[in-house]
Amino acid sequence: MQSNVCCGKLSMKDGWVLCPVCRKGKLLKLLPDTAVRNLPVKCKRCGQETVVNIDAPEPESTETSA
Repeated sequence: MQSNVCCGKLSMKDGWVLCPVCRKGKLLKLLPDTAVRNLPVKCKRCGQETVVNIDAPEPESTETSA
């Protein structure tokens, strides 16, 4: 198994995470509150396996200061 470590941002289009290698394969469909840690996914187009880490956005505060 070939290990290729790369840190960076994943590209998204229409709610789908795109393959960082070929930029054409769709890896995952994301919802606004999706959180993933160390998920291996394989691109169907180029065959490259990538480990995905996605942090859910922090919720906005509904409290107001007086």
